[in-house]
Amino acid sequence: MDVIIVCHTEPGFVINKRIIFDKKDYKGVKDGVPNLVKLARKYGAKITFTVCPEVVDYFPKDTGQEVGLHIHPGWEEFERIGFKWRVGDMYLKEHCKQSSVSTAMQDHPYSEQFDMIKTGKEYIKSRLGIDPKVFVAGRGSLNDDTIKALVENGLTHDCSAISNKKLPYFDWSRLPRICMPYHPSSKDYQKKGDLPMLIVPASQTIFRRGIAPESIPIYGFSWFKVCFSEYYKQNVPLFHIFTHSPAMTDPYYLSVMETFLLFISKYDNINFKFAGEIKEYPGANFKTKLLPYLFNPNKEIVKKILRKLFNQVK
Repeated sequence: MDVIIVCHTEPGFVINKRIIFDKKDYKGVKDGVPNLVKLARKYGAKITFTVCPEVVDYFPKDTGQEVGLHIHPGWEEFERIGFKWRVGDMYLKEHCKQSSVSTAMQDHPYSEQFDMIKTGKEYIKSRLGIDPKVFVAGRGSLNDDTIKALVENGLTHDCSAISNKKLPYFDWSRLPRICMPYHPSSKDYQKKGDLPMLIVPASQTIFRRGIAPESIPIYGFSWFKVCFSEYYKQNVPLFHIFTHSPAMTDPYYLSVMETFLLFISKYDNINFKFAGEIKEYPGANFKTKLLPYLFNPNKEIVKKILRKLFNQVK
């Protein structure tokens, strides 16, 4: 089995297990990236860092890892647990025309998407000496125009599909839960075609939860183990983990990632790869195995249910 780890690299910090993507705090890049690199080297893993243009000057040089492009378009305010911040890339805001403040790529016309991708790619190349080939769209949002713009700009791999569902800002609902890399159609990015672009969806538990350390407080580590075993026992050829660099500044999430890697390392025939090394695999249909999830209860959800019932009794 091939295993990839894609790190969405952006500013921010963690408080109470919540990521605050604050642009005034570059700890998520200056500390998060070296922390994850150190952990990867310990277990022989490889990391693909998809980097926001606005943090390129804070990205450590000579990491020995793969560098891709991560774009958050627009300029919107978000709030969480009393903290407010802006989502959107400051560098692209200053260097690209954007007719909308929407943070979803799908809401921007082709010409603007093309310009943002071109500008971001060229900036990474000029500052880091690396020509990025891997892309992640902010909030998982893209459309057929995005794929066209990526191809025209010479990118080869997209890792934006983090969950096979539909939300107001993205739609991956027509992909199977266990979805292997595929070349999309020029007319529908969710259908197979022959474009020179490989879409590499993230691995997911049931209930469409992506495999990421940040999801552990929601679904618990037991379901990560079940999900990995479910893929492994069916000979699924790829397992795709993703994370955000600010999470790698926090001892809790670093511990979770190390537990991930330690667990995976105990299996035979595991090959850590960069996302850009992944190719299309022979076709196969994989099934969801529900029983292992049921017999390994999600402790975090059970705790929440019991807490709610206890409060009702009181």
